[in-house]
Amino acid sequence: MPGRKSFNLFIYGTLRHPWVFRAVLGKRLVTDDSSADGDQSLLAREAVLTGYKKISPDNTYLYAVPDPHGRILGYLVGPLPMEALEALRQYEGKNYRRARLRVQTAAESQEAVVFVANLKQLQHSFGYQFHDTFKQEVLLDQKIQAAVLEVEKQQLHTAEETARLAVGELHGPTIRDLVRRHFEAGGISDYAIRHSLLDQPLPDFSRIVRIPEAEAIAPNYLAMVVRQVIFNQLEERIGREFRYELDHMDLAATYYDRTMSSLAALRMLNSVGETVEKLVERCLAELSFADDHLVDYVRWAVAAADTIYDSGTAKQHMTFIANHMARGYVPLGAELEFSNIGHSVIADPQSKALCDPKYDGFIYFRDFGLHMLTWKLGGHIDDHHDKATGRDRRGFFEAALGNVSIDADLSKPITDDPWLLNQFVHETRRFFQIAPHSLHLSLQIRSQHRPARHRLLPIQVFKCLFALAGDPAAGPDGKVRINRLVSDEIIGKDLPCGRDPETRPHMLFSEISRRRSSESDGSIGVVTPEKQGRYIQQFKFLRLSEQINYEPIAMALKGIQISLHPGSFLTAAQYQSNRRHRQVFEELVAWGNSPTALSDGEIGSFLAPVHDGLMKERRGKPAHRRAYIAWSTDLLRTMLKKFNDLLTQQRRAQTT
Repeated sequence: MPGRKSFNLFIYGTLRHPWVFRAVLGKRLVTDDSSADGDQSLLAREAVLTGYKKISPDNTYLYAVPDPHGRILGYLVGPLPMEALEALRQYEGKNYRRARLRVQTAAESQEAVVFVANLKQLQHSFGYQFHDTFKQEVLLDQKIQAAVLEVEKQQLHTAEETARLAVGELHGPTIRDLVRRHFEAGGISDYAIRHSLLDQPLPDFSRIVRIPEAEAIAPNYLAMVVRQVIFNQLEERIGREFRYELDHMDLAATYYDRTMSSLAALRMLNSVGETVEKLVERCLAELSFADDHLVDYVRWAVAAADTIYDSGTAKQHMTFIANHMARGYVPLGAELEFSNIGHSVIADPQSKALCDPKYDGFIYFRDFGLHMLTWKLGGHIDDHHDKATGRDRRGFFEAALGNVSIDADLSKPITDDPWLLNQFVHETRRFFQIAPHSLHLSLQIRSQHRPARHRLLPIQVFKCLFALAGDPAAGPDGKVRINRLVSDEIIGKDLPCGRDPETRPHMLFSEISRRRSSESDGSIGVVTPEKQGRYIQQFKFLRLSEQINYEPIAMALKGIQISLHPGSFLTAAQYQSNRRHRQVFEELVAWGNSPTALSDGEIGSFLAPVHDGLMKERRGKPAHRRAYIAWSTDLLRTMLKKFNDLLTQQRRAQTT
């Protein structure tokens, strides 16, 4: 269209959905004239296209084809800038062609661009596989929501929107898995969608209503339910409303697709903490654990989310995140462990010596449907034996950020940005009202950085890392210790095997493993790296604390992994078979009980490989700006000097 600066568009299919329109073109679709500004908010006027009818040969998408007696009802939108045509071409794909036709509005007949069926292409590719992920997503969502509505009618017998949304919340992981399997397998049947939802009863706490111990702590669980549902609803709305912005942030499909929307939702909720608490109090006052059901609390929370969500505020948080990102190259992940009684929750699983008065080690986690509600943040109970078990047991509440499926053991990295990682960790910590315990940071290892599983770090690097994040603190006797080194939190002993009368110590400092992001398909002969699993290095020694800035620590771990290629430390087999591993272990434990100050030489020996690794992160070159790398290493030096200052204060206190 040479010479034209704008055009009107007639829409009749999926683009009629405001969230789809915004995701494709980055503009809002409104039906109220007063809400339209002609730029970012465009008025959708009812219009009729004559001489065409809609067909759906694949029972999926609508195509306008010529018909002398036909007419199509739709909307006329515009004016749109000419550059929007390219986005429309990409969205509509090769089965549509662009035409300029006249449509009739209530006021007049106007010329408009219409994407009609490309008949030759349809004849050529009938029965073709669709490759447009977003279009598949739109149609799949419609099928799933229809099934959810059917569940709601059968089980709740209402026609309320909040009831449908509540059913969706309580089937959250099932819906997630349907979407995942659709894209992994190239499609999923309508039958499978319906029966995956219809055959699964809604979770409820009726089993424990008459158990006095459960009744006593039910308000704590129900508060967690309400807060989680509000978060889920905010995340969903942000993800839909800002789909265009999210799609243009250039985040690869290898990353968890809810990272940005989850962080924005957490920031929104944490910034209005008092409001959320008042809503929770109202819910617990209006509903009764003895008389109402879990779905009633979920419906209440769905409605409450509407009172908190604000599009302008959400946009501010999205803009804040986008403006502060400092992306790198190495994919990063995080798992957060929470427990009100620390490591005792798994050391004493029967709660004989110490019991968590608020949650009793999350023994009723499944009864309150939290295994179905916390999935967006990877929520589950971890007793350090089996994450995917269906049985009730006590353990840490763990938020495995980026988890794709607990049952299938699938996960994705959340970001390649240490700043965003730190933000996500701390906003998650703030959101869950449970005492923070530990943090596992993971790095995906590129093929050229694949580690030797038994390669050791220098002792001074171990010491510096524990000084940074191993929870050095003065005990009741005033003596500073590295708490993660002197307790049984990351150090244990394996039982003797065979004739060996000795127990063999192990330490959960770091572990090389493989992580999958999709399930293997036995019908496919070729196993892709994604299905076989990517190598990751997971550092497990870190304390989860409000006081720790994990941004420079993530930079340090990246640099060390790239330059020194450490392996796992420490397995019982390593302790038994390798003298050097035993020496390092014993030296670290002794130092943790009575730490000494780090010399300038030791600090330098730590920072040098950090800097060296960061300077070659992206195929031999730095992935971050040099100033940012310098800022990170300087901050690490400052943090280590504060550790030395803590030891100096201890010595002074002992001499006075």
